[in-house]
Amino acid sequence: MQDRYEQQADTFRIMEIEKLISYIFLTFILMIACFNVIGSLSMLIIDKKADVVTLRNLGASDKLITRIFLFEGRMISLIGAVVGVILGLILCFIQQEFGLLSLGGGNSGGNFVVDAYPVSVHVWDIVIVFATVLVVGFLSVWYPVRYLSRRLLGR
Repeated sequence: MQDRYEQQADTFRIMEIEKLISYIFLTFILMIACFNVIGSLSMLIIDKKADVVTLRNLGASDKLITRIFLFEGRMISLIGAVVGVILGLILCFIQQEFGLLSLGGGNSGGNFVVDAYPVSVHVWDIVIVFATVLVVGFLSVWYPVRYLSRRLLGR
């Protein structure tokens, strides 16, 4: 006797491939969105040139100033990741309960077994997405802070 997964092995394999391709595309979108983080942090660094000079005059080391800007960028990435995961979970819950994305079945008597696009939330998927956002976000913070330490701090 075979269970549903064994009977429909090809269908479930296709769904796993679809999930992987979606993850890859959304990671590319995330990388493009990180240009906003790079731009905003670069503008913040340029805008704070006078404050950097003041901090140096007060005795702050170049390493401390670099760590301040790294912390700022990492906080932006962390807050974005947390808010994104929360909003994503809310949207998944709404889809599960109310079926925002319909498959066209509804009252028109479609050929689908379910009326709405099925959504399944797994903890491991949330962890992978959160880790990906943090890694890409932290890497995008590195470039403007490197610019700060080379150009403005004279390293």
